[in-house]
Amino acid sequence: MATPQQLNSLIRKTKNLVAERNALLTSKEAMMLEIERLKHLLAEQLMETEELNNKIKIIKLAQNIRSDNSENGELTELKRKINEYVKEIDYCIAMLNE
Repeated sequence: MATPQQLNSLIRKTKNLVAERNALLTSKEAMMLEIERLKHLLAEQLMETEELNNKIKIIKLAQNIRSDNSENGELTELKRKINEYVKEIDYCIAMLNE
């Protein structure tokens, strides 16, 4: 049979374990929230990167149009590509606004 001193020690240790568990759960919840925040931030930055890459493509195409003394067929193709990129950018902006 356990002595009162042993029982008190066991109760104290159990309370300590429960307190540690609660602290770990709180820490876990905070970490999970931080993970979700970082995932959201990463998604936003990936979308922004994609948008900036599309803008770079458009700028390069626009520069080619200005500096290119090519035939009308190539110029028409560049304009068509620019229109495609503008539509993609509009689509990305619409997705960001949702």
